Amino acid sequence: MRYHHIVFDVDGTLLDTEEAILHSFQKTLREHAGIEKELSELSFCLGITGAAALKRLETGHEEEILLQWKENLAALRDFVRVFDGIELLLKRLRADGFQLGVVTSRCRAEYERDFMRLGLDGYFDTVVCEEDTVCHKPEAEPLECYMRKAGARPEEVLYIGDRIYDMECARAAKTACGLALWGAVSVRHIHADYYFPDPASVQSVLERLDAEDEGRKWISWAMELQFIAQAGVTYSKDRFDLERFERIRELSGEIMSGYTGLSKERVTDLFCNETGFQTPKLDTRAAIIEAGKILLVKEMDGRYSMPGGWVDVNKTVGENAVKETLEEAGLTVVPVRVVALHDKGLHNPPAYPYGICKVFFLCEIVDGEFSENIETVGSGWFSPDDLPVLAEDKNTKEQIEMCFDAYADKNWKTVFD
Repeated sequence: MRYHHIVFDVDGTLLDTEEAILHSFQKTLREHAGIEKELSELSFCLGITGAAALKRLETGHEEEILLQWKENLAALRDFVRVFDGIELLLKRLRADGFQLGVVTSRCRAEYERDFMRLGLDGYFDTVVCEEDTVCHKPEAEPLECYMRKAGARPEEVLYIGDRIYDMECARAAKTACGLALWGAVSVRHIHADYYFPDPASVQSVLERLDAEDEGRKWISWAMELQFIAQAGVTYSKDRFDLERFERIRELSGEIMSGYTGLSKERVTDLFCNETGFQTPKLDTRAAIIEAGKILLVKEMDGRYSMPGGWVDVNKTVGENAVKETLEEAGLTVVPVRVVALHDKGLHNPPAYPYGICKVFFLCEIVDGEFSENIETVGSGWFSPDDLPVLAEDKNTKEQIEMCFDAYADKNWKTVFD
């Protein structure tokens, strides 16, 4: 196992508590501190202790107000629910032998009340609550306390949370961190080792890491060599370069043959030639929308497109969207939703001699800025009614409008074909 301990934050990660926390905070401030705030102005309180949130607002009488906030929050406990997929994830992680833990800014009474009521109390081996530490997130002490109690080393721990405070706590404690996108309000400026779109993806990532650690990374190395060789043979014009790329292809086959026991001839047939049943190629496009405008990059010929490109053989479609956006737009992004799977032949001219499946993602920016590169010479933000000349083989006006529709609809269902 890459990690032996999977540790979770509670609010916004295991439990959907945002509505209850914000409404109870708003009510408490109004009635007991004479402070009027919109809910959007109070989101800073998510992920930190109640005392820290009140101190930031300089309310005075903080202990008294905190007790009232807890009473108001308890009255809204029926609004608290377990995120879909969490309990199944916990069952599977336990079955796979992981040690499960909790590090939360909640007090222990609040933790026990909701976890017992919602049936989650039996899954966790070690729990760290507000009373267990002097310093709280984003400081390292909560996770350091967990590691002392559980007998864990930093390299054995993956901490999963939904806020920048959680990621900063993990960084300070020198553990790995994963952002729970299902509960995160935004990914802006939040750097994590892993970005999990849903609870099921946690187990998928852990399984892939275990495969790499068990010595199976040679498969991806061999596949990447084959990918480089295939591209070189396809696009190179120099005969000496062609010879080198052919040799790289042979080496990739020899690696595969040496590890699998298959003959070189059989590996060449299966692995180093595009033979057999023909399947479509994959292309990804990243739709990044802010303030009613979409980010498009300007290509060498002056046309514009969403960042994207062919999926590398050693990348998932999501990883490829991240890679292409960084290369073409200079931005680190996180894919948060699949908008559509389009058959290019049905939507984008001109006709191609092979099938292409286009995967459109809604993505959010972590950070970065554009710099000119070998593929694009500029970038800009455009409203749907003021689009530049588009590279229609990559994205049409209709596809861009579809991405705007998906952005506006939280219940958007993925379009296909």
